[in-house]
Amino acid sequence: MRSVTYVPKPHITRTFGPIHFEDLDPHRFEDLVRQLIYDLKQWQSIESTGRGGADAGFDARAVESTLSVPESIDDADEDRQEDVPHPMEGNLWMIQCKREKELGPTRVGNIVKDAVNPAAPPYGYILAAPANFSRAAHDNFQSELRKRGVMEFYLWGAGELEDILYQPKNDHILFGFFGISLATRRRTRATQIRATVNAKNKLMRVLGNTPSYQTVLLRDLKDEHYPYETEYKDFQEQPRWKQFHVMELHPLGMLLSVGKYYAYLNKLKGEWDFTDKVNNASLPAPPSEPHDNETEELGKAVKAFWQSLPRVNRVTLIHYGLVRFDSIALIDEKGDRLHECPHIFVDFNSERGPFSGAIRYLEIDQYRNESIEGLSRIAVFPLKFSKPSFGTIYKDRFVSVNEGTRQVLKLNSYNAEVTIYDVDEKYGYLKPTDVIGIEKTEDKSGKMILIKITSIRIVAGKKLLEACSGDPALKEVIESQISRTLKSEDSIRILEAIVIYDWQIEQNRPVV
Repeated sequence: MRSVTYVPKPHITRTFGPIHFEDLDPHRFEDLVRQLIYDLKQWQSIESTGRGGADAGFDARAVESTLSVPESIDDADEDRQEDVPHPMEGNLWMIQCKREKELGPTRVGNIVKDAVNPAAPPYGYILAAPANFSRAAHDNFQSELRKRGVMEFYLWGAGELEDILYQPKNDHILFGFFGISLATRRRTRATQIRATVNAKNKLMRVLGNTPSYQTVLLRDLKDEHYPYETEYKDFQEQPRWKQFHVMELHPLGMLLSVGKYYAYLNKLKGEWDFTDKVNNASLPAPPSEPHDNETEELGKAVKAFWQSLPRVNRVTLIHYGLVRFDSIALIDEKGDRLHECPHIFVDFNSERGPFSGAIRYLEIDQYRNESIEGLSRIAVFPLKFSKPSFGTIYKDRFVSVNEGTRQVLKLNSYNAEVTIYDVDEKYGYLKPTDVIGIEKTEDKSGKMILIKITSIRIVAGKKLLEACSGDPALKEVIESQISRTLKSEDSIRILEAIVIYDWQIEQNRPVV
């Protein structure tokens, strides 16, 4: 599986946002607080005093039971009945609600001073407001109530109110006042997870644990006209079904091959570029797709430009599309006679199509990748590409390579690339696009291997020696070509080339 470095980061959001207490009018806020205190104590009674208008500053009054279960009183103890407290007597609590979003320490202290009479204090006191109280506000609240002889007290701010509401026992209150039910959300989330796991497990049964280049057909859940493309005038721009190759299974979903583009990378400067004119990704061809000569010619032109870049800068941009497991609505593992592969139904987006995200990275070779994060994109590839051309085709001049390279080319020269190291301008006459043969590579018919020069650059001997310090074989190749020891003061002309064939050469070029 690809490195997690290239995995698109998910957008992190809260499971639920802050509760909007400000949507409640003052009386409904009082009702909410009164509902929340029911389980706080064992109450004899709870009275709503704020709605009556004459609340003496309080919005609710409650009496906490202080009685244990009374023993039976017989006739002989009638004289003692006067000492038994009345069943409705208990600790008096006063509850005050302020639907204010900001309450500072001074304001909290003044509320307590105005509400609580030190000559006849209640046993308990609660102040509730949808505010975020500071530590100083809490300290002032406690200090003023202790001065007034209140025994038990609570300051409920927005955080405390939310904590109480989010308790499972209060889910009915949360739903009644705000239309939110965490119990329902938990059941819904469990259903979503179950569907996601089922989709993942079914895909693993159909595709295997490590799929590679297996074909699937992605179909839009909203489509009603499959397989008739002509029902959509914009089908080519926005297809409602399309085949892809599955490259691998990611923890979040399937990774499908979407794009493989010629690209440029300069690691030292932190720069990159690519062209989307030609897509070399492994995409299943539609049935009976006609041969497109124009696309083929464009492909040759783009490739020729890419090959003209220094080999160290030539990379490939890999683009995978991510289809999340939780976005899959249905999997038809059998398909049909038009598309004999699994059909996967997802919601297509007008911009992203079936994909929830993308993974893009630069492939240097089969062992090394490079993230594009942090790189600056510059203009390297042109908007229009010229037809590939050849410079001078040399018939009586040749270049030399070391014996190892020569033998490798004789065994397999298809798409082979060659590097020529030149000192003292031995090959100073060669220019990019020129064609020349490699000596001592003639086959039985006398034809030698031909190469086309793709790029030329000058490198100081000191830099080459630094590169050779970790690669003794490279130093041996260079010195075998320049026929002497490589020196730091040398200026080495590096010619990069590719192997070509007679049928690729335009006959109208001059022959020297």
